[in-house]
Amino acid sequence: MLRDLLDSLRCPRAHEEAWLVAMVHRADGPYLIEADLACPSCGAEFVVAGGVAQFDTVTVLEQAPSPDAMRVAALLHITDGAFPVLLAGVYAAAGARLADVVSGPQVWVNAPRDAAVPAAAYSAIEVTGRVPLGVETLAGAAIDAAHAAPDMLDSIVRAVRMGGRIMAPVDTPVPVGVKELARDAHEWVAEVTTRASGLVELRRRAPDAVG
Repeated sequence: MLRDLLDSLRCPRAHEEAWLVAMVHRADGPYLIEADLACPSCGAEFVVAGGVAQFDTVTVLEQAPSPDAMRVAALLHITDGAFPVLLAGVYAAAGARLADVVSGPQVWVNAPRDAAVPAAAYSAIEVTGRVPLGVETLAGAAIDAAHAAPDMLDSIVRAVRMGGRIMAPVDTPVPVGVKELARDAHEWVAEVTTRASGLVELRRRAPDAVG
C-alpha cells in the first residue's frame, strides 16, 4: 500500500468519518509493507500485511479475465493526476494495462490473486463492507458485480470527487448523488454530482484583543 494513501484512509465502521492512526513496522520506499492501523474514535484495529491493507477477511478470486483497459479509461474519462482511480474486483486485473495508458495512482479493492502488478503506483485493500476512503479522495471508480452492494457503492460515491465518474454493472441500481451518463448491455456510467460531507477541520480561534 502506498504511504501517501494513509491520509485518505478512514475507519469503515458505522460512525462519523475518522482518520486512522498508523504504526509502521516495515516500509519499502513509498510502500507500506507491514503496519498496524487503529481508529481513535471506535478503537477498531486493522493491519497492513504483505503490502495489503486488510480491513476484513476476504476470499478473493484466484484469477480473473482482464477487462478492456482502454475502454475503462475512456468511460471513466481518466487523465493523469494525483487522485487515484479505484478498481474493484475483476477491474483490478486491468490495472497493469491501464497504467500503460494513464500514469496516475490506483487503488485495488479485493484484487484477484493473478492481477499483474502495474508500472504505476498502486495500493491494495481488502474489505467486505464500506470502502475505507475519505470524501473526494478518488478520481473515479470501476466496480464489478461482486462489489456493487448498496453499502459499498454508497461509500464509493462519497469517495469520488465531484465530476468524477463511476462505472458499474447494468443491473445495479444507480445510487443517489450521481447522474447517469450512458449505459449499454453490460454497464452504466455515471458522474458524481453531489459533494458529501466529511471530516470537519478544527481551527484554533484567535484570542480576543485586550484593551
